[in-house]
Amino acid sequence: MVYGIIHRSREADIVVWDGQNYPRLPMSDHSFFFAESVRAVIECKSTWSRRELGDVLSKSKAVRDILPVYQPTIVDDLQHAFLQLEALRRGVESDGFLAANPHISTAAVFIDGGRSFSAKNLTRSMIEEADDSWPDLLLLLEPGRLVVKKYSPDGAGQLWFYELGDDALLGFTGELLARLWERSVQTERFYFDIYGLDLDEVEPASIIEFPLLRFQPFRTPLWRAPTEYENREQPHNGESDAAPLEP
Repeated sequence: MVYGIIHRSREADIVVWDGQNYPRLPMSDHSFFFAESVRAVIECKSTWSRRELGDVLSKSKAVRDILPVYQPTIVDDLQHAFLQLEALRRGVESDGFLAANPHISTAAVFIDGGRSFSAKNLTRSMIEEADDSWPDLLLLLEPGRLVVKKYSPDGAGQLWFYELGDDALLGFTGELLARLWERSVQTERFYFDIYGLDLDEVEPASIIEFPLLRFQPFRTPLWRAPTEYENREQPHNGESDAAPLEP
C-alpha cells in the first residue's frame, strides 16, 4: 500500500518506487510505501470483466487522491538558477516560479479478454470521472489494445485508444518508462522510443475527451512588477532604454 499524509491507496500489485533515497516498511500483511517515494502503481488482472475494470478504476482513484509532499529537487534548483540568469539578461527582477508536480502514475494490465471493449463502450460516468479514476495506461494484452491518458497543451484531457496488436506490450513499456522518467530525478535519459515503438507516429483508433477535475503539472515563472519609481521616465546618458518585458 502507498501512504500519504491523509490518504492511502488500496492494495497494489506492483509499486515502482525510489529505493535508493526512501525506505519502505514491511508490515505483517503488506508493505508500507511512502507516497513521496512512489513513481507508479500497476494493477495486474488475469481476465477482463466489467467488475475487474471497476476495481481498477476505484484503485486508480485511491492513488490519485494521495497528495505527496514534494520538496525542491536538483531539477528545481537548476530551473531557479536558469531563471535568475534570464532575469539578469533581461534586467528585471524574478520571484522564482510556481510549480505543480505530476501525480503518482497508475497503470493496469489485463492478460486475457477485453476484445469487445472499445471507446464506444465508455459510459458517461467513466468519461466524467476519467481524470480521477482512469489509469494513465490501460493494456488489454490479448486483443493488443492500449489506452493512454493524455493532457493536451490547451488543457484538455483525452483518452487515446490504440490498436497495436503484437506491439501493444512494447507500446505500453515505452509509455510507462516515459512516465517514470517524468517523475524521477535523472542524470541521463533512456530514449526507449528510438529502439521500440514511438506512439507519436501511430494514429489512434479513437480519441475521447474528458473534463479536468484537478490541476495539471506546470511550472510558471514569476516576474516582479516594476515599481512606480521604475515606471517613471528616467534620464539617461545616450543609452537606449531596454525593451519592455511581457510577463
